[in-house]
Amino acid sequence: MEESVFAALTDDIVLSILAKLDDDPRHWARAACVSTRFSTLIRHFCWKTKCSQTFPSSLISSDSPSTWSSLLKLAVCCPGLRHAGIPADRNAAKRMNICRNSHLAGGYRHLRREQGCKLLARQFRDDNLFLCDWPGCVHSYQRRDYMLFRGFFHNFKASGVWRSISDEKRRKIDVECAFCTCQHTWDLQSAFCLRRGFGYHLDGEPVVRAYVCENGHVSGAWTNIPLYS
Repeated sequence: MEESVFAALTDDIVLSILAKLDDDPRHWARAACVSTRFSTLIRHFCWKTKCSQTFPSSLISSDSPSTWSSLLKLAVCCPGLRHAGIPADRNAAKRMNICRNSHLAGGYRHLRREQGCKLLARQFRDDNLFLCDWPGCVHSYQRRDYMLFRGFFHNFKASGVWRSISDEKRRKIDVECAFCTCQHTWDLQSAFCLRRGFGYHLDGEPVVRAYVCENGHVSGAWTNIPLYS
């Protein structure tokens, strides 16, 4: 491809062409596989531009392509049942055509701090947790509808939630992050970081669950009862 007509084009022209493909993030993923040049331009320019359009610049605390990649994935991807801590059987999920893993999200793709304030316990309301707009992706599995959400803590290591789970030496669990390379997360529900009153269903399943990785990325699900009720 680089030896064809694209080799004669400047980077600015190639970026203008790539910018027209931003309606579906899968277009950039496919284009990045075409050549090293395309991959570099997409990682260092396209991701950053899209993140700057989606999130306030003050939220992007790093100039690293890996940061832009995680933020872009947060904006456009649903974490899926497995990353949200719902133990969906692989074969059953396949029969029901449910995505266990992260996938392209439907509906709104904006993340807002107002949504995060509705999730956290009172003592953590000053933490900057940004969550996707209601209702996120809805997956019907077994007896319930799971409304999956995703988000991130800005300056996570300075947050009250981080101090709580690190000071208490809360045990990490084997639910990996859907948005970065962290292999373990913390359960915010069992760490008492979520708002009181969500409660449990009669069979013991929590109404709301949420998991956070060391980089501050959050995946979770609420069932039946809307977050704002």
